[in-house]
Amino acid sequence: MKKGARNALLVIIAIAVAFGGGAAWQFTMARQARTDLQEVQQQLDGIQKQRALDGLESALAMAALAAGLGDYERGRQLASDYFTALQEQVNVAEPANRASLEDVLARRDAIITELSRAEPASGRDVAALLTAFQRAIGKEPTVPPALVSDTAGGPAM
Repeated sequence: MKKGARNALLVIIAIAVAFGGGAAWQFTMARQARTDLQEVQQQLDGIQKQRALDGLESALAMAALAAGLGDYERGRQLASDYFTALQEQVNVAEPANRASLEDVLARRDAIITELSRAEPASGRDVAALLTAFQRAIGKEPTVPPALVSDTAGGPAM
């Protein structure tokens, strides 16, 4: 083999090795970026789920407050919005939480009926529902126990 052909072959081999090394490095970087993106996406999904649950909790707390202050119609509207949003969350909830959220959702008709009838007990019943919801999502209840304690078959305020 002539010296010129040998040098050309060595240059081609060097270029191939450099290209292969660069391609392998880029592949590794792309794979790491995909892994990082998946981790961030999972964190974002968790944050969005928590944000949705926090919004539900706030809506129900506002409904309890409105009903407790005697604004039953506003409490009914807020509770209705809460139950509509809760239905969406039950459909995407973790299987471990789904049953307890369905139990909370099962109280929809009773709560809405109480509020639409402007029953004074509806405020404490919505507060009791808030406590049940907080437990269903794994939070420590924030409603004072005296507002939702069971006495003679029902919550007392």
